[in-house]
Amino acid sequence: MVKFIMETLSNRSFILQTSSGQCSRLRRLKNGVPQGSVLSPMLFNVYIHDLPDTASRKYGYADDLAIMLSRPTWKAMEEGLNEDMGTLVAYLRRWRLQLSVGKSVAAAYHLSTREARRELEVRVDNKCLEVQQAPKYLGVRLDRTLSFKQHLEEVKATVTSRVALIRRLAGTTWGASAKTLRISTQALVFSAAEYCAPVWSRSPHARKYLSPENIHPFMSSFLALKPMVVPQAEKPLKL
Repeated sequence: MVKFIMETLSNRSFILQTSSGQCSRLRRLKNGVPQGSVLSPMLFNVYIHDLPDTASRKYGYADDLAIMLSRPTWKAMEEGLNEDMGTLVAYLRRWRLQLSVGKSVAAAYHLSTREARRELEVRVDNKCLEVQQAPKYLGVRLDRTLSFKQHLEEVKATVTSRVALIRRLAGTTWGASAKTLRISTQALVFSAAEYCAPVWSRSPHARKYLSPENIHPFMSSFLALKPMVVPQAEKPLKL
């Protein structure tokens, strides 16, 4: 197994070809893991298994890493985050990894309306990270109060546009078959509406934005298709 993994990571090269047919010279890859390989996520996890201890909690998915810190004051929170970021950056550099500062953001979550516009000051190499009021992490928009209102608004817009598209295929004389419409609805509508539902299903805005009657009257035709775990957490609606 070790020999197989070494063969997978060694002697890798690539050529870049443009749309006009021009090709770059052959280049060899000296680091990283093969894109798309089923072993790559596991190898990456093995590589970073010794992440240093920090005061912040660490959450990771593939190569996305988030840290979370709770403190009673803004000053204590900024000091703790800056210290932990310094620890993590030093660790990454030691193992020849590079933090993507341009893709890294800072956000604060609290219920204080008076402090709603206050921004965290988190630095990496003396550069402040971008501050976002509602950053998106793993496809979910996380607003300041974790009400998920903005996320649900975006999901509703996506679902509504897809329902309108499917509706165009549902003509009574020339439209697609019921089976085709059912499969299309499950693939395009339900997949988007149910994504990460356990995270936001208890939001008071869930029923307002994702109940069938609020998306499109056409959805009433599909109420018997399959159970849907969204807008209510206690009693799922059936769509």
